[in-house]
Amino acid sequence: MTGLTIFLNPDQLQDTPRLFTAIAEWLAVFVYLQIYKRKLQGREFAVYCIGTAIIFAVYQYIAGLLPIWFWIPAMMGAVLLMYLTLYLGLDIKINDCGVVTAQAFVLAEFAASLYRQLYVWYFRFMGENEILGSIIILVVIYMLTYLLYYRFEKEAHGEKQVLNISNRELVSFIATGVGVFIMSNIGFVTSNTPFSASENLLYVRTLVDFGGLLMLSTEIGRRNEMTIRRDNDAINQLFQKQYEQYKLAVDNSEALRREMHDMKHYIIALKNENDSAKRAEIMEDMEQSIAIQEAFMNTGNQVLDVILTTKSLQCEKKNIVFKVMVDGDLLQGIHVKDLCSLFGNILDNAIEATQQIEDEERRMINLSVRRKNQFIVINCENASDAENVKLEDGNKKNIFGSDYLPKTTKKDSVKHGYGLKSIMQVAEKYGGGLSVSFEDGWFKLKVLLSVDSLT
Repeated sequence: MTGLTIFLNPDQLQDTPRLFTAIAEWLAVFVYLQIYKRKLQGREFAVYCIGTAIIFAVYQYIAGLLPIWFWIPAMMGAVLLMYLTLYLGLDIKINDCGVVTAQAFVLAEFAASLYRQLYVWYFRFMGENEILGSIIILVVIYMLTYLLYYRFEKEAHGEKQVLNISNRELVSFIATGVGVFIMSNIGFVTSNTPFSASENLLYVRTLVDFGGLLMLSTEIGRRNEMTIRRDNDAINQLFQKQYEQYKLAVDNSEALRREMHDMKHYIIALKNENDSAKRAEIMEDMEQSIAIQEAFMNTGNQVLDVILTTKSLQCEKKNIVFKVMVDGDLLQGIHVKDLCSLFGNILDNAIEATQQIEDEERRMINLSVRRKNQFIVINCENASDAENVKLEDGNKKNIFGSDYLPKTTKKDSVKHGYGLKSIMQVAEKYGGGLSVSFEDGWFKLKVLLSVDSLT
C-alpha cells in the first residue's frame, strides 16, 4: 500500500491512495453523525470533526508505511477507529454502534472503490495520470455517493435513534460486513484467487461493496419492519387491554351504584344490631361504600367517568392525591377504545411513577382537560423523583414528537414504553401530538387533539 502518494505508476492504479481512503472513512462516519443524535453540538462538534479527520489521515498514512502483511490488522484498526469516533460522537448503545460502524465501513469501501474504478477508466481513456483529474473525480464521486446515501438512510429510517440491536443480530451484521470485506479485498493480499486478475479486481471490489451495502440496508429495513409490526401488535394489545379494563370497570360501577341504593339495609342492620363489634364492622362497610360513591366522577362523558373513577380508587389505595378538572363534553368525538387507551395509559404511567415516591405527602397527580383555540389540551402532572425520569434530550422539552419521549428505566427497553407510544398514536390519529418535560420534581405530560378531528 502507498502512503500519501497521489501520482501512481500504471501498475499501482488498482491501489487507492491512503489519504483518499481516510477521507472516505471519515465521510462515512460523518454521514452517520448527521443521521443519529449527537452528543456534541455547535463549536464542540466542529472541533470534534476536524480532530477526527486529522486522526484518520495520520492513521492511514502510518498504516501505508507498514509491510503488506500488516494490511489486515491495519484495516481492523481502521474499523475500530470508526467505531470509537461514532460511539464517542453519538448518543448510541454499544451494539447499535457496531451495526452503524459496519454500514459506515462498507459505505467507505464502496465510495473509495467506485472512485478508483472511474479514475482508472479516466487514466486509460486520457492516457494521463494527473492530480487535477484525480481530485475532480474524487470530489464528484464522494459528494454524490455520500449525499445520495445520506438521503436514502434518512428517508428509510427517519429519526429513529435507538435500534436495540441484540447480540445475535450484531453478530449477523458483523458477519455480513466481514464477508463483504474479504470478498472485495482478497485480491490485494494474494494473487492466487479468481478475483485477483488486475482487469477484474476493481470491478469485483466495487460490485461486492455495492452488494454489501444493499444487503446491510435490506437487513436493517427488514428488521425495522419487524420491529414496527411487533410494536403495533403490542400497542393494539394494550388498546384491547385498556378497553377490557374499561368494560370491567363499567360492570363494577353499576354494581357499586346498586349497592348504594341498598344503603337503607345498612341503616336497618345498625338499628337492630346490639353487638358493638358487629356495629363497627357495618359502619366500616358503610364508610367504604360512601368513599367509593364519592370517588365517582361526573365529567359529562360516561366513558371517561368510568375510567377516572377506576383510577381514582387506585390512587386512594396507594395514598395518592388525585385532582381532576376535566370537561368531558370536549371528548365526545373520540372513539371509546381510543379514549380508554389515552387516559388509561396516561394515568397508569402517572400512578406507577407516583407510587414509587417514599414521601406520601408528595404523592399527587393533577389531570385537566380544556379547550384552547382549535385544540383540546390534556395536561397530566405527577410528582416524581428526578432519578426516575430520563428524557431523550435534556430535562425540558416542549417539542411534540415521538423522538422526545422519556427513556424507560426498566432493563428491557425493547418491550417497555408502549404506553407512551400508544398515547402518541392516539394523539396523532386526532391531529395532535405529545410532549413531555420534567421540572422541579414534576413530570408533565401534555397531549393536543385537534378540535376539527373530533367533529
